[in-house]
Amino acid sequence: MAKIGIIVDGQGDFAAVKRRLGSTCKILKTDGPRGHTVTIAELARGSRKQINMLRFFGCAGAVVMTDFEQRREPYSKFVSQLALELNKQGFGFNVCPAVPNTMIENWYLADVEQLSRKRSYIKSTLSQRPYEGKHGKRELKQVFKKGESYSEVKHGPELFCTIRFSIAQGNSASFKRFVSCIGASRTRR
Repeated sequence: MAKIGIIVDGQGDFAAVKRRLGSTCKILKTDGPRGHTVTIAELARGSRKQINMLRFFGCAGAVVMTDFEQRREPYSKFVSQLALELNKQGFGFNVCPAVPNTMIENWYLADVEQLSRKRSYIKSTLSQRPYEGKHGKRELKQVFKKGESYSEVKHGPELFCTIRFSIAQGNSASFKRFVSCIGASRTRR
């Protein structure tokens, strides 16, 4: 099975996705413009170099993963417009946008019960609640035990490796889309 390429934004996202999916997907960090002030067209054009690299590596398709953060337009409109812009670029193979709603930390929180059971720095006996569309970092910091500080690069990979993808998909529509983009068979360990 040919690998799928995933282009991620920051170092924390790169570390998390690479640790969990690096054996089944080719992970690249973007060097294009990112952030909530960058236009959708700039995001699509800024992905060209990494998408071409993924094609060179023989990937079957690519996933452009960027945080939604504090954008002004509705989330669903942003994702559909990004898909249209990526399609307009004519990359020559399937390119799918996967956008955490609001940031990757929301995906970790989509299985907060598992995090609560498996990670000593997370408060114990937490119950699942909706986190989609909330400020994920702020919410995640609230579930850390007193005296523990969240580090994207240190904790992100541990948390992403801990969540159960099958459960997280049921609690996060944006995560479900991500799994659909990469193919569920790549998520099994």
